[in-house]
Amino acid sequence: MVGEDPLCAALGERLIASALPSWQLAGPSIPSRSFSDLVPKLSRYAGLARDLHPVLCIADSDRKCPVELVRDHRPMWAPDRFVFRLAVSEAESWVLADRECFAAAFEVPLARVPRNVDGLADVKEQLLSLVRASRVRRYREEIVSESSCPRPGHGYNLHLCAFVREQWSAQRARHASPSLDRAVSRLQALGEAPA
Repeated sequence: MVGEDPLCAALGERLIASALPSWQLAGPSIPSRSFSDLVPKLSRYAGLARDLHPVLCIADSDRKCPVELVRDHRPMWAPDRFVFRLAVSEAESWVLADRECFAAAFEVPLARVPRNVDGLADVKEQLLSLVRASRVRRYREEIVSESSCPRPGHGYNLHLCAFVREQWSAQRARHASPSLDRAVSRLQALGEAPA
């Protein structure tokens, strides 16, 4: 499991557990620092998928066309066992897609959690705005920085990754995010393919 960042890696772990329950990770997830840090390594990961075991790689599309990003960056020779999926537009959209669970976990009003998460212009800003309204002071202080415009705070990845690993459900969330639904379907198809 390779992720563009720690949140993508955590989501990938949960996706594998949900879509491929009989599979196990070959080792700890590998988070990169950014998409630009991840791209030069895609050939190496595709080689692992060809020679050793399947590889799931998750990144953000960052408001770019995911089809073009995959076409431009996934090695053409990569086997089907190299699954490269992009969250539209960021991993946070997949996190918010489990609406009821997110609202309950972070104690924010469910009515404020958007339904069309893949269509949000700035999903990270939306998530931060939601957490600013949390009834839990620790979340407000650690997930959101104290600056005038919301930015991730020092506990952003810590709390969001913990939420994903402990409470988030890909099966619930896939109904609110077409990009997540496609990722789950692709992983399920990988599990059904002959070895």
